[in-house]
Amino acid sequence: MRRHPLVPPPSKVTWADRYRLGLGLIMIPLGIIILVRTLSAGIVTLPAILMGGAFIAFGVYRLYVWIARYRMYKNMKHKE
Repeated sequence: MRRHPLVPPPSKVTWADRYRLGLGLIMIPLGIIILVRTLSAGIVTLPAILMGGAFIAFGVYRLYVWIARYRMYKNMKHKE
């Protein structure tokens, strides 16, 4: 089975791509801070653990998508 990209390759890196990269880079440390503060306060609750983990996971996902789109952009640029 051949894999088809869901999004067409970008023709250029836009401000939206940079915005997504910035959010991804901010979300990972924010999730870590939430987890550390929750554990250091001694009040470990499930919502706090889930929120910290969700921020980390979504930040990693955003970075993964940005890297994939940037690689598509570089490959398309080299083909020209």
